[in-house]
Order: sequence, then structure tokens, then C-alpha cells
Amino acid sequence: MNTIRALVWKEFRQLRNDPISIRLMILPVLFQVLVLGYAVTTEVRNTPVTICDRSETPQSRSLVRAVAGHDLFVFTGMSRTEREVRRKLDAGEVRIGMVIPPDFARAVGEGRAADVELVVDGQDANSSNVAGGYISAIINGWAFKHYTRKLAAMGKSIDDVLPARVRPVILFNPLLKSTWYMVPAMAVLLVTMVTALLTGFSIVRERESGTLEQLLVTPLRSVDLVVGKSIPFMIIGFVELVAILLFAQVWFWIPFRGNYATIFVFAFIYMFSSIGIGVLTSTISRTAHQALFATWFILIFFVLLSGFFLPIENMPRWVQEVTRINPVRYFMTVVREVFLKGTGMRELWREAGAMVGIGVAVYGCALFSFKRRVG
Repeated sequence: MNTIRALVWKEFRQLRNDPISIRLMILPVLFQVLVLGYAVTTEVRNTPVTICDRSETPQSRSLVRAVAGHDLFVFTGMSRTEREVRRKLDAGEVRIGMVIPPDFARAVGEGRAADVELVVDGQDANSSNVAGGYISAIINGWAFKHYTRKLAAMGKSIDDVLPARVRPVILFNPLLKSTWYMVPAMAVLLVTMVTALLTGFSIVRERESGTLEQLLVTPLRSVDLVVGKSIPFMIIGFVELVAILLFAQVWFWIPFRGNYATIFVFAFIYMFSSIGIGVLTSTISRTAHQALFATWFILIFFVLLSGFFLPIENMPRWVQEVTRINPVRYFMTVVREVFLKGTGMRELWREAGAMVGIGVAVYGCALFSFKRRVG
């Protein structure tokens, strides 16, 4: 225990004597949370749109105002013909073109559904679907208000003719803010990067400077060396996690509904995996550049399969099975669940079991690999 304590103290002294590394561990992380909290979003905004109004009636102009004045879109102006709409799409000037048919006013007046055509640039399938859904919702909202006024003039209510109405109740994120969902997840990514990269760099740096061999000729065991290297970066990981969680609440006003102790327990378990990755990459790397490349290659694979960008349920079945060995997936789920829903240990026992198993396996492999490499 005394040897491990001495190693931990030695590591902190090295960090204290390297003020640049300390700044890199703190300032860039907070800056990333600030920028990515606004940049990484599932919302689709500022989509350029053009409209071709072939009806040119009060009804069609009312619909044009409803779409053009919405803050989700950038209205680039009217198009005279459908061919001009297509030309603007081909040139990349707009992403969506809306064409109002000539019989629009007559169809609306007769109570028939008018066919409004949406011409969508489908290169980015996800953004195109979302933006197209936004416009469809705006058109449906306009139609609902129009028929509500028409029925009111006849002394009727819209509720008298609708067979059913949907009254959504949105839990946990009632405002549907993507930052509430993405910022807690970024805490997982940044803590992973810091702990894995710093641990790997620390061991590689010892090897490059020749001090690793000096440590190994002492009575110090390789297990003690790895544990002594891991503890400081685990502490740094906790500090980073606390800073990001507080920043999310203070700056982004994201409510924290769970228990901090629950997140810290899971973070402790998870860091055995992230730090183990750093130790593993350091055993196969001779330089810091090699350690960086190996760690980045592993982490980018884990991040893409963690549910950070795309729900795991949307992935092919065999890919979903592959994600079961991904520790980032489970910690990502835990942080989001605890942060927004207040979920406790009773509901997250499956994630806890998976993280313990993966953490023991990864850290155990790291210890074995390090011992074999330096033995």
C-alpha cells in the first residue's frame, strides 16, 4: 500500500510540474462542453426553402406566410415555376421546395384535401426527413386552424367532427431540448477520453524517458505500478465528471433528477474499463503517437456504437449484439437515465452487472498484458 501511495504522489507531482498538461485537462474540456452542447444537436434548423405558389390566392398566400415566417427555415424567396424549384435544388441553393397547386383554393373551399408537393434534397436522409416532417406539421397546423375557423363560422366545433385527438404528455424532457439529451452524454465521452488517453500517455512517457525500467528494477511489482498509475487519473476523471455535470446544470439549465452517489458508483466501475484501455494501448505502443492512434481507434469505435449519435435499437441486430461488449454504451445509458429520469440502482442493475464484467475483463487483461510486456 505504501508503494502505491508513493506512486500516486509521484504522479501528482509530475502533473503539478507540468502546468500545460493541467490546463489541457481542464480548459479544453469545459470549452468542448460549451461548444458541443450547442453544436451537437438532433434538431434541424436554418433549412433553406423556396415556394412556388401556382394558386396565388388568399388561401395559398396564407400558407406561404405560415411556412416562410417559421424560425426553423430560411426562406430564400418565391420560385415562379416548378422548373425553377428544381434548378435551385440542383444548384444547392435550397434543401426543400414547396409547390402549391393551381386548384388549391378551390379544393380548400370545397373541403377536399389539396395536394401540396414537397421536393426534398435527400442527400442527407435524416435531416431531409426531419425538415420535411417540420413542413408537413406546419401545413397540417395551418389546415387545422383553417377548418377550425370555418366550422366556427358554421356554429360548430372542430371537436365535433374529429374522431380522435392526440394529447401528448412528454415526460423527462417536456421542452424536447436536444441539449438535455446530448450534454450528459458528452460527460461520458470526455471522461473516457481523459482517463484513457492520459493513462496511456503516462506509461508511454515513462518508457520513452527510461524511468519505467528504473521503476521495474526496484522491489515494485508491475501490478503496483499499474494501480499506482491508474488512481491519479481516476481521481482526475471524477473531477472532470463533477465539473461537466455542474456546468450542464448551471450553464444549460439541465435539471438533475437523480442521485449523485449513483453516478459516482457507476463512474468508478466504468473507469476500470476506460483506464484499462489506456494501459492496454500503452503496452502495444512505443511512442506517444502510437498510443494516441491506438486509443483513438478503439474509442471512436466504442463511441459510434454507444448510442450517442444513433439509438442502438436502430442498428442491425448483429451490431446490437456487438455493442454488448462496449462499456461506453452502458455508462452512456446510466448517465442519461440518472440525469433526466432519476433512475436508481434498482432499475440499472443490468447495466451495473455488464459494466462490472467488462471492467474486470479489460483491467485484468491490461494488468496481464503489462506484466507480460515488461516481464
